[in-house]
Amino acid sequence: MRSRAQPAPALLAICLIPLLCACVSDKPAARPVQAPGDLRPEHMVIAAYPLLDDDNNGYPDTIPVVVYLWDDRYPLPMWADGAITFRLLDDQEQVIAEWEVPADVVLASRRRDQVGAAHQMTLDIRDATSDVRPQTNARLTGEFVGSDGQKAKCGRPLGIQIGS
Repeated sequence: MRSRAQPAPALLAICLIPLLCACVSDKPAARPVQAPGDLRPEHMVIAAYPLLDDDNNGYPDTIPVVVYLWDDRYPLPMWADGAITFRLLDDQEQVIAEWEVPADVVLASRRRDQVGAAHQMTLDIRDATSDVRPQTNARLTGEFVGSDGQKAKCGRPLGIQIGS
């Protein structure tokens, strides 16, 4: 019986050296972008997790949301002091529900996630209207008003399906 030929260790090392060298960069490490000291939110983006049915009646009633605030001068989201107003609109632009989230709740909602600084909170449809509704393709939008009066609006409403 013949044995399989094994590559010589020296041959293996010669083959791996170019691969290892290719992984080294000749460029100096990039410095992190320094955040301006006077960041002010200009844009607001809303993301949502799947809706929940907390009362188990077959109709989604709770919208877990994540809010990101941005200043155009800095590539990462930021935290800011202020309040947020959310509006849930139907396809005719009629308000289904509206929530006013005060500054102290926004402050308490600060988290860090994969994107960066975020505000995580939940919106309960039952706080504004009944969750028992026909199936509707709704849009969630919002506006942040900073403690200094600076406003950041949601440029693109988030589409969500409510009702059943």
